[in-house]
Amino acid sequence: MREIVDRILQEEQSARSKVEQAQSQSRDIVLKAKEEALLLIQDAVNKTEDLARNKKEDSEKAFLIEKDRILGEAKESAALSRSQREKDIPKIAGDIFSKIITIKG
Repeated sequence: MREIVDRILQEEQSARSKVEQAQSQSRDIVLKAKEEALLLIQDAVNKTEDLARNKKEDSEKAFLIEKDRILGEAKESAALSRSQREKDIPKIAGDIFSKIITIKG
């Protein structure tokens, strides 16, 4: 009977040892998975930051191009308007001169 009890105790101890080993292995697996997850998250964050930075740079470039285009159009329009007004100066001066002469006459 004593042998049976000893054998049962040995089996129990062996089972406990296997459970402890399994728990240790599962903790190691969980820790490794957490480390890998952190690396993946950091990689995703880095890629997102790079993408955001590139998008910002592209948007700034597009804005500057559009701004330059609008400024160019405004300058052309101002120059055209000035040119047309300059052409009208002799006619307006002539009209004013004619009115002055008419008043004196």
